[in-house]
Amino acid sequence: MSRNKSTTTSQLLKSKAASPDPVDKQARKKNLVNLQDIESILTELETEETTHDPQVRRVCNCMARRHPLFEIAPNCLNCGKIICTKEGLQPCSFCGADIIPAKDRDAIIKLLEKEKQDLTNRKQLVVAPSQPKNKKKIVVKMNAGEKFWEAQDRAFKMAEKEIKKTKEEDVTAKEEADTAEKSSLDLEKAKERLETLLDYQATGAERTRIIDNASDFDMPSQSLWLTPEERALNLKKQQRIMREGQVNKDRKSRGERTVEMSIKDGKVTMVEKFVSHKEETSAEEKQLEESIRIKKQQASSANDLVWDYDKDRLKWEKPIYFSTEDTSKAAENSEPLIKNRVQFAKEDASDLIATLIN
Repeated sequence: MSRNKSTTTSQLLKSKAASPDPVDKQARKKNLVNLQDIESILTELETEETTHDPQVRRVCNCMARRHPLFEIAPNCLNCGKIICTKEGLQPCSFCGADIIPAKDRDAIIKLLEKEKQDLTNRKQLVVAPSQPKNKKKIVVKMNAGEKFWEAQDRAFKMAEKEIKKTKEEDVTAKEEADTAEKSSLDLEKAKERLETLLDYQATGAERTRIIDNASDFDMPSQSLWLTPEERALNLKKQQRIMREGQVNKDRKSRGERTVEMSIKDGKVTMVEKFVSHKEETSAEEKQLEESIRIKKQQASSANDLVWDYDKDRLKWEKPIYFSTEDTSKAAENSEPLIKNRVQFAKEDASDLIATLIN
């Protein structure tokens, strides 16, 4: 007898069933670790205020050389002290300020909760296909006069069709999930792009505005095209403006005030006014201005002496030519000069004439 054991239809269906993918196990394990980390951080952030005792503080000055660095808040934002894991999430032991402000803490909690929700949704999507399903029994009835192997062959074909249908449903569900995830990512990117463009448009006027306060006080004393006198005059004006500003600043610091008092209808009204100090123009500045003015007048008069074609053309009139009757008649009676198209040398002209006569 043969030692090979016979197999039933249910055993064949079990053998053809897909074995669990090891990649799914690794993904589930990784998601589980990430969820545990996020839950521990959330718990620490949420319970830090309730468990905090202001009289008991953990102090360590190792600067993360003895203990690992506290990655949630590596240093104090107020004094800059490096925080290790021994001190943890508590007020700074040096300056007493909160390591993570309340506003930032709320933002971190929201981000972690969102990430936790995303991981939970992914875990459900990964675990859902691998959940045990109710096995469907395939019942095959033998017809009258039908052989056993024919009925068994029919059962195998029905089982293969069922497995193929199940695989197609799984692939379709996976494709739909991928399409939905991709469309959601594209929608988020489009929204971020829209917000960026709207913000850029809203702040365009503020970003392109030019505030040039220096041009109100700086004189163009270093221009390349200024004469030495103009440079000296601009420099003196700049020094005078700086002295006036310093005097006004000193008056404000001393508390000097100018008050205007007016009496009207039996009422006295006092109005405070600011009178700026104006320094008189020095004699040197006036002398420089006068010399610059004279030089400009001389330059303009010298330009007037330059020959101008347009002005000179207006002084003269175009010549007009008049013709007489004799010249016109002589021109009409004169015969046109006919030139010979054959050219002869000058020394052979007499010989040619004699030859033509003979």
